[in-house]
Amino acid sequence: MIEDPESAFHHDDWDPAVEDVSAGPDSVYLSVQPAVDGPVEIGIFRSEAGLVDGVAYFDGDLVTSSGMFVIHDANDVMRFTVGAPRGRVRVKVHVDQLGLASRMSVAFVLE
Repeated sequence: MIEDPESAFHHDDWDPAVEDVSAGPDSVYLSVQPAVDGPVEIGIFRSEAGLVDGVAYFDGDLVTSSGMFVIHDANDVMRFTVGAPRGRVRVKVHVDQLGLASRMSVAFVLE
């Protein structure tokens, strides 16, 4: 999950078994491999230069009113906070495999 900590978009109708990605105006939820299959490696970057080769999983704008995004798993075991300018921020996510990603790179494209 990548979201503004003040996000009001809840993704209540998202079913990861049907859709790999659910995007709202200030958050995006991405399906990854289940914990029983192993950890998910994640790289977080401030430009597209850090994106690893792989499949484009998400490419779009997210809005932050707080000036930050939180990247976390559904159980909040892993949690990163990334500062960003308030407003619209381009976010790109690449993965090794759609739906069952074990490697993910997230780029916050700050121009």
